[in-house]
Amino acid sequence: MKIKPDMLDQWLDFQKNETIPTLRKGGVTGRNAFVTAIGESFEYAFLSPVTSFADRDGDSPIVKALGQDGARAFGQKNRRFIAQQRTYVATVRTDLSYQPTPTANLPVVVVANYSIAAGHNTDFESYIKNDLTPAHKQMKTGGFVVQQALFGGDGNSFVVATLLPNFAELDKGPAVVRAYGQARAAAIQQKLAGIVTHVERTVVRMVPELSFQASRPTSDNR
Repeated sequence: MKIKPDMLDQWLDFQKNETIPTLRKGGVTGRNAFVTAIGESFEYAFLSPVTSFADRDGDSPIVKALGQDGARAFGQKNRRFIAQQRTYVATVRTDLSYQPTPTANLPVVVVANYSIAAGHNTDFESYIKNDLTPAHKQMKTGGFVVQQALFGGDGNSFVVATLLPNFAELDKGPAVVRAYGQARAAAIQQKLAGIVTHVERTVVRMVPELSFQASRPTSDNR
């Protein structure tokens, strides 16, 4: 979502003091928040797990937490801050992702959104398995997560989110170039020219104060 610049501070307070407590009360298990660092300014993204589409048939978490009248008031207040908003659903492709240490602190993410030519999804998957993953393994990077679009946008697209410990890591260049050298990396890029119709890259960073996870129950050892 894109936030109105003149209302950013108020929106941040609203997120911390009202939205997060309401989502928790409404049963949301968690979310990870990101802000665009290189790309569209004042743009935030929230990633939350979806267990079942059937959950959307009932009341929203906001209604569950606040009731119909409270949810209506919440929505009116929330809309004052937002310039643009869009919701996507994507499938995390664990079979294509590479995360050597899933719990590592990697707050900077290069988000590459690939539009794939019709009929070439398996070719792009082969690129990830045979070219991208070995390069990241060789360079011992923090890895990447692959998502395949399902609803809300280009249905023939993949997102490859490369996980970095800091912005300085960007100075090293892409893992494919570092692992294989310029010549082989160029050949791989040429091969992708017939598979990928468009790619857009942005850099985002995680916003811990706008993220949350479900509280873990404490054990009673008495």
